[in-house]
Amino acid sequence: MGTLVNFPKLAELRARTDRDLVRILNSDLERALALASVAATRHSVFRSQAEVMYTRARKLLPELSGLTVGELAQLEARLKELAMALDLVPGTMDQEGESAAVRSASTHAN
Repeated sequence: MGTLVNFPKLAELRARTDRDLVRILNSDLERALALASVAATRHSVFRSQAEVMYTRARKLLPELSGLTVGELAQLEARLKELAMALDLVPGTMDQEGESAAVRSASTHAN
């Protein structure tokens, strides 16, 4: 006994799911930008949470179908904005980075 597949209904459901996902991604990106703006250091829990949201958005974006060019451009722009905000979080050199910088400086001084 075969099952009937209602393709128009599936397409409608997919479109609705994608619209909902776009709203969720926009909210997540907005929240991630706020978290990145209050992160005091690169090791801050706020920055870590923002990075998780950034990674999730980057993975989900290519999976969305039916986006308009404008919607896609807006999400990509927000993603780039978040990447820049994460890069601008003040950093403190960790021990490994500091020792590598010191080794590099001493090597060039010799």
